[in-house]
Amino acid sequence: MSSRLFRKEEVEGKTVVYSSGWVAGKVKDVVFGLDGTLILVVHKEDGKELRIPMSGVLGVADYVVAKDQTGAIAASSAESGMAAACKFCGTAIPPGIVYCPGCGKSQV
Repeated sequence: MSSRLFRKEEVEGKTVVYSSGWVAGKVKDVVFGLDGTLILVVHKEDGKELRIPMSGVLGVADYVVAKDQTGAIAASSAESGMAAACKFCGTAIPPGIVYCPGCGKSQV
């Protein structure tokens, strides 16, 4: 793990790319919780927000590289308390998860 520190201004506006090569969007903000949680708020092309925990960020340079989508939390579904089943393979999907942990397909 790198010990380099980044200011919000250094990552804001950078393109976020998953390790699989897909573009997630651009960094809109960095937010934190009083429990020490840090999250990148990413603005997607469709206008929705995506939240990526800092534990899911692999590196920062010209781009922000994040682990594949299973760690991403859609802001609109983060408040939902009910688990859903994948519409493709039927795997149970925890609340807030955008991509199926079983087959990897998007649920949005």
